[in-house]
Amino acid sequence: MTDTNNGQPSSSRLRSIFTLANVLALVAGTAVFTAVIVARNTNFGVVAAGIAGGAASGGVWYLVTRLRTPPSLRSVLESFPLLGAIPPDESGPAPALSNGDMSDRYTGLLREIEGTTTGRVILVSSPTPGQGSSTVSLNLSIAAARAGRRVMLIDADSSPNGISRFLSSGNTPGLSEVAAGEATLSEATRMWALEDGTRFPMLPSGADMSNVDDLSGLLVADALDTVSEHADLILIDVPPIVWSDATPELGRHADGTILVLSDSAQSQLVADAIQKLDAAGAPVLGYVRNRSTGSAPLAPSLVRPAAVRALALGFGLLLAYGLFTGVNLLNSWRSVETAEFTPEAVADIDAQAAAATTDDSGGGAADPNPDTEFNTPQTTSPTQAYESFLLIGGDTVSGAADVILYLVLPTNDADPFMVSLPRDLYVDNLCTGGQSRINALIHGCDSKGINGPSLLAYEVGQFTGISVDHFALFEFDGFEEIIDAVGGVEICLEYQVRDEKAELDLPAGCTNASGEQALAWVRSRHTQQKVNGSWRSVPGASDLQRNQHQQDVILQLFQKLKEFDSPSDLTASVASLADTFILDDQLGLTDAVNLAWSIRGIDLESVNRLEIPVRLTRSSKGQSILVATASFDEVLIEQYGRSLPTEDASIEEASVQGR
Repeated sequence: MTDTNNGQPSSSRLRSIFTLANVLALVAGTAVFTAVIVARNTNFGVVAAGIAGGAASGGVWYLVTRLRTPPSLRSVLESFPLLGAIPPDESGPAPALSNGDMSDRYTGLLREIEGTTTGRVILVSSPTPGQGSSTVSLNLSIAAARAGRRVMLIDADSSPNGISRFLSSGNTPGLSEVAAGEATLSEATRMWALEDGTRFPMLPSGADMSNVDDLSGLLVADALDTVSEHADLILIDVPPIVWSDATPELGRHADGTILVLSDSAQSQLVADAIQKLDAAGAPVLGYVRNRSTGSAPLAPSLVRPAAVRALALGFGLLLAYGLFTGVNLLNSWRSVETAEFTPEAVADIDAQAAAATTDDSGGGAADPNPDTEFNTPQTTSPTQAYESFLLIGGDTVSGAADVILYLVLPTNDADPFMVSLPRDLYVDNLCTGGQSRINALIHGCDSKGINGPSLLAYEVGQFTGISVDHFALFEFDGFEEIIDAVGGVEICLEYQVRDEKAELDLPAGCTNASGEQALAWVRSRHTQQKVNGSWRSVPGASDLQRNQHQQDVILQLFQKLKEFDSPSDLTASVASLADTFILDDQLGLTDAVNLAWSIRGIDLESVNRLEIPVRLTRSSKGQSILVATASFDEVLIEQYGRSLPTEDASIEEASVQGR
């Protein structure tokens, strides 16, 4: 049975694909690709591996094919006459109709055939698909009809590449129906009329050519005998010989075969085709060099197919590596815990509270909070002006946020900035309707359906005037794991320091601090240093100094995390951090990868480390708190001037006047 899609038996197709040369080329290319990836797992290394793997594949295929090359095509064909050479033509499937030179070529080919054989039933075929046998048989029939010959064309190729595709009447009934006894020859035959009035009969392939036994039967033989009584020439366009069982069966009715091949035909396949036709009783009468000037040598070049294989395998290996890495990255990403992020819901609650306050005051904006004096006015920045990420470090003992670090990337090419918000910073609290330390917002507000990260992120956006896009929440145990995973961070000190409460003990000089040491350093609030043999408190030790330490460590951590040089490094980083971070549910994998690559492209030395000016005071409830002494807009203007995007172009002038 043949494959009805293209007439090629599945076993033959597989043999043509899994040749020794192809298998060895695949193995060699894959081995070289893997070796390069292992030796240099970088973005450049991946590309180099694809090039090297493809080159190795093409080279091995070339060498193996060269060593196993059968007799040359010239020697295989030396006992058969060259009937003609048909040059390349892009005018369509029937150039003999419109091209005078091509018409002469086919007329000359017809004369050569008539001078070679007295047979009337002739197969037209090729060793493999793509050689152009259907085009040759169609144009040869046109040339014969115009020359006054009584010619009939039979299409025995039911694939989409057969001649029947040019029939507006369809391909049924046709040869297969005649062979099965389902239609007579007269019922199946069409008359093909040319523009000049020339006509010749044509028998299409029919619906199903899979039953090859019918093709060698008496019904087909009788039909051909009937046609032979009236025709000078019967041309049967058959599928490629080596790949089709139908061709030898039809060969039992034929007097011979015209072999159509290109200059790059493989000699072994040509030899196999000749042998198969001899066995079927339809020997090769001669051959036609199609799409050829006839001057090139009959020897296929191995360089071009080797290059094609090199490019195909190189691209295939890169694609497979990309898919493999993508699957691993997706699996790692799915293991990351997420938390709901609902800034819009918080904003709605804030708006409702503001409206209620206005209504209760009879139209006046009265603030019932006794600590209103500590608020600072804000100017909201336009949407899409920044990409922002809030890093929240949780304290497992108090349950409050101990690290609140805000990284902002302006989209107008201005330098990014980082700011630590002191945990005792006094801000509005939507949950209580009053104010509280900012670190308390991490508890959220269950009564209003707001979780801690959303409430905290919203207030950070209100305080800075820059809405938080995404957040990451970690516990300090996870912080230690992150530091250890990247191989530690460097802490350089002039003096030995300690803090018994934070379990801090670091020597003078530079230390590659472990996660435990780095955590103690960023949490220390009672730092002492040993000067001239005596321990004394570090001048200015406070939350602000802790913020400085946090920024130092976080920037170093970013520096190490952004050093991933390949997609597999990125996957490994995600896998190592999956158990330490809780990310907001609005951050998709694509967003995370884009953010990672954005951070990777940042020179961390260019990150501006901003400080919020505060003063220490007490709230109306007697709490020790920090209140901002200037708006965050003023902090930005001090650093950037007018270079940052803002919604209010007069912000600089208004802020300067307010000083």
